Amino acid sequence: MAYIESFFYYWLFVLIGGIVIYAFLFVIGGMIRGVLHLRHSTNEKLLSFLSIKKSLKIFAPLYIFSFGFFYIDKASDYLWGDRAYKEAKAYAIAGDYLFLWKNLTFAFVYPDHPIVRPLRAVHESILQKMFQYIPKTDGEREIWRYKFDLFDYARTMYAPLSDYSIHEHIKPNNPAASFRTELIPILDSIYHTMDAMNTKPIKDKEFDHYDRYFVSISVAPYFYEYMENYISVDTEKYLEPWEWQKRNPNELNTWQKWEKLYKNPQLKTKLIHYLSFLDAIHKRLGDDKELSQRLEAQPHTKAAFYWATVNSSDHFQFLKTKMDDIHPCGTPDFEKFVMYYKEFTDWAYRTPESSYTSLSQRDQKNYDFMIEQRADESYYVAKYICKIPFEYMVINEKNIDEPHRKESFSDWMEGRSGVKKIRQIEQKQTQGVNNGR
Repeated sequence: MAYIESFFYYWLFVLIGGIVIYAFLFVIGGMIRGVLHLRHSTNEKLLSFLSIKKSLKIFAPLYIFSFGFFYIDKASDYLWGDRAYKEAKAYAIAGDYLFLWKNLTFAFVYPDHPIVRPLRAVHESILQKMFQYIPKTDGEREIWRYKFDLFDYARTMYAPLSDYSIHEHIKPNNPAASFRTELIPILDSIYHTMDAMNTKPIKDKEFDHYDRYFVSISVAPYFYEYMENYISVDTEKYLEPWEWQKRNPNELNTWQKWEKLYKNPQLKTKLIHYLSFLDAIHKRLGDDKELSQRLEAQPHTKAAFYWATVNSSDHFQFLKTKMDDIHPCGTPDFEKFVMYYKEFTDWAYRTPESSYTSLSQRDQKNYDFMIEQRADESYYVAKYICKIPFEYMVINEKNIDEPHRKESFSDWMEGRSGVKKIRQIEQKQTQGVNNGR
């Protein structure tokens, strides 16, 4: 029954999509015919080609053949061979057709636009049909949830320019309180997806070997980005933090909001689990050469993953320093930051065959800026306080190490809150040693 119903759904969607495409082409053709008539054109072949009957005879067979081949291609992948839950995957073929339409519409509108809601609702109904055949204990559910739902949001954030870039993609012009509410289900869904990819078994061996880890790699940057936005949103109006500081000096800055998160046991636990997910993915990449090669072939995804690992480890170790009075030098959390930071710079700038160089200059600058902007304080602590050798910072290392700039850079960094806290810890430790004597 599932195969017949899914086959019907697929061709129903193809029919509706064909009508929409042809209607659009018909309108364009009508405009061209109108222009030709106004110019008294005598090009009978062109006028005949633009007629309804003639154009339909050409369009319909091409369209049906194309999506007939699309169905066969997907069926050969999902339904042939030793694949688990084939009834669910039969519905996934119809979902893949809708996925094409969503990708097309998202080139022009954001995921929650009213125009897209009917399409998203139909896609959700297909997901629920699929879930009837996939047990709740199997992680394959989250793979499809990512592809047919979370990807709608994730696709807009490959090279974020700032912490606030997702605002315009999700709920433009909404009050911040509403925006904050909208982030909650997205945050939860991303977290549960990563949790499932790291803890649940996946019966389908093809998904278990590759998709399990690649989905985690793909969603990792977006959990961190959405968490940043969630804690950074002000309750009255969405403004950059420095704009709020001008209007309301008592408003919490971003670091103070991260500290508030750290004091919340539930959110702190999620953040710790998130970091453990990143560690598990990183270990798998080191153990699985094929997975590592596949990721190398997608430089955007790999750069975004490094962006998440560097910045989340940077934030967490500084939170522990500031909240728990722990000096970072030599701690596992700080060493983890150093490892991720070095790996990124080695991959991006010291590996001749790196796929990072295939990114556009604009994208490279975006990633460089985002990683340098977040990591500059930790970089200073690593190199100048913990004495860990760094070859250079992503963008400005050469400038920083010039004698005439080094002193001003040091003065600036010593005034930063994280470094100030480290100096206070060092002072307490020194006093403790002196008192012990």
